[in-house]
Amino acid sequence: MFEKYIEPVAVENKSETEEGFEKARDKTDFFLNNFEFAKEEEIIRINSEKVKDQVPVFFSPGWGVREVSKLITSTIAKEGRNVISTVFSREEIIKDDIKEGDIPAAEMQKALAIIDVINKGGIDKVDAVGHSEGGLNLAIAACLYPEKFRNIIFVASAGMIGKDSYLDLIKRFAIDEGREEMRSIENFKESDLNKSIKGMLKHILMNPSLTHKEIKAMTKMDFFRMTRHLKEQGVGVGLVCGANDKVFAMDEVIKNVNQGNVDTFISTKGNHGSLVFDEKYPLLAENLLDNMAKKSSSY
Repeated sequence: MFEKYIEPVAVENKSETEEGFEKARDKTDFFLNNFEFAKEEEIIRINSEKVKDQVPVFFSPGWGVREVSKLITSTIAKEGRNVISTVFSREEIIKDDIKEGDIPAAEMQKALAIIDVINKGGIDKVDAVGHSEGGLNLAIAACLYPEKFRNIIFVASAGMIGKDSYLDLIKRFAIDEGREEMRSIENFKESDLNKSIKGMLKHILMNPSLTHKEIKAMTKMDFFRMTRHLKEQGVGVGLVCGANDKVFAMDEVIKNVNQGNVDTFISTKGNHGSLVFDEKYPLLAENLLDNMAKKSSSY
């Protein structure tokens, strides 16, 4: 089912990436101290019946999600991990992008919601799983606050193929990754897809202006620049991509993956939405986190 491969590359010297995020911390600390990015009623907490690792898992949902997937959170919890997550606010709390770190406001406030949830839980450090845009939000959060993260699994993350076309991204997400692709997922349920579509429509209508900014940000963010920075900061980075993903095509992704920006890269038979609709994929993500934790503790 799975295939691991990764090409070596010479790691670049630290650039303005690290300096940018360090400078951005002054502004993001101010925002966290003065604004609420995750309301208590938007926070999801699931405690495992038998905890095998005291470090909880934060799940960062993809774009358009108005109800966090119970399949994902319950699957991870059954494996012995406490799980936390949140539904991202549709309020535009931050209006302006942060030049330091090149962080779009639409994505930054989601990243700060992640940190807000972690802080409100009194949690020192988390492992994390992020899907699609949620992976991009996680990358920003971890680049700003690397001390809060141990290992991260990015599943079909936005930004993996470099600069993108706004209209083409919409087409790939709305049409190419449509019902036919979803129906090819094992254990697929039409009712789950319909529920997901309704959630996305609600997501858009709650704030069309923010939707435009989110999509625009996803076409511009350099995902692998951030994962390279995370590795330099000691955060474990795993990447899972579906060979049949039509939103972020594997052929484009593998052009950018190397040992300088990812610790583990796994290709699966899945599609872009497999994590949401098939329990094998959140199970894979949790197993990868478990293996990464064991590997780091053995050093």
